[in-house]
Amino acid sequence: MTDPTQAMPAGGEKPVVVASRYRLLSLLGRGGTAEVWRAEDEALARDVALKLVTVPTDDSAARAGEEARLLARLNHPGLVPVYDAGTDERGHPWVVMELVEGETLADTLKRGPLPPARTAAIGSSLAAALAYVHGKGLLHRDVKPANILMGTDGRVRLTDFGIARLVDSARVTSTGMMVGTASYLAPEQVAGEPVGPAADVYALGLVLLESLTGQREYAGSTVEVALARLHRPPQVPATLPAGWQGLLRAMTDREPAARPTPAQAATALDDIARGGAATTVIAPPPSVERTTVLPRTAVAPAPSARTAPAPAAPRPVPQPRRSSAPYVVVLLVLVAALAAAAYAVSTRETVLTPLPEVSSELPDTLRSDLQRLRDAAERLEER
Repeated sequence: MTDPTQAMPAGGEKPVVVASRYRLLSLLGRGGTAEVWRAEDEALARDVALKLVTVPTDDSAARAGEEARLLARLNHPGLVPVYDAGTDERGHPWVVMELVEGETLADTLKRGPLPPARTAAIGSSLAAALAYVHGKGLLHRDVKPANILMGTDGRVRLTDFGIARLVDSARVTSTGMMVGTASYLAPEQVAGEPVGPAADVYALGLVLLESLTGQREYAGSTVEVALARLHRPPQVPATLPAGWQGLLRAMTDREPAARPTPAQAATALDDIARGGAATTVIAPPPSVERTTVLPRTAVAPAPSARTAPAPAAPRPVPQPRRSSAPYVVVLLVLVAALAAAAYAVSTRETVLTPLPEVSSELPDTLRSDLQRLRDAAERLEER
């Protein structure tokens, strides 16, 4: 890594030259805590991309260094290589990467959905990159259109591993912490449960669905997104070409163990990209058991010569349908408590929001969803 000695303009403003080597030329993009610049590497006479953290936190330097070290271990055509990293005199971390000429998939989708064959080719490349990353013991955890670069050279690259973590790290397997972009979180991430490679597959499935339809499946505020994800699975249009429906439903299955691996998804997408249906069988592993909810009906003994048929039971009086409004209120309170608890963990503030109890009178599915969300909020408060 290069020592962060650099020229600084008066007044502590943004450096013109980073590490006495990388001259900032033009702003390429800006996020909540960082900017990406086109910069000139004056030592090697080439243009590079320089990610500069603009709102440093206590651990931002460590996180940036970790990101650089993680990516330095990776070498795959579907990833953006890292060249250098350091911290400037203000304590702002920076990372130097390959400059990819082109735009993000998010920018591309602003002009409308992509053809199925093009989407399949993009998905195959990304799934192959995820398979490689997972094979190195890493998770991405923030797969979304804004983190996918569409190069003018025709290559698709996955970028921004700022929240990537080791698969076996306690920071990944610990429960109670939501990390990632709300619209693309897997159900287990929303509930604050342990996260594994299947979460990246789920996010990729949502990205591909958005690429095909031109619409983000789960849009709105964080609370609205959490409610929608727990209330319904992604809606896969029946009008999609052959192979797409089964694959997308499998990739976005609620159960992580039921989703295909990135390698399986890459093979299936490659089949679709070549003009055929997905020939790869996408099915849960043998150890995955799905729970079948049986109707609540009593089983009466079959009539025999010694047992006369029981008289027909009187038709029950229809009961007025119970409003779902109280359930929605309870769920809103739980989601708000979960968000408050996550904020408190990051700021070390005390959470004062009382958590409502989950009534046993609720329908089974709703009661289960509410209980999982309440448990996640409790785990956050205990941290």
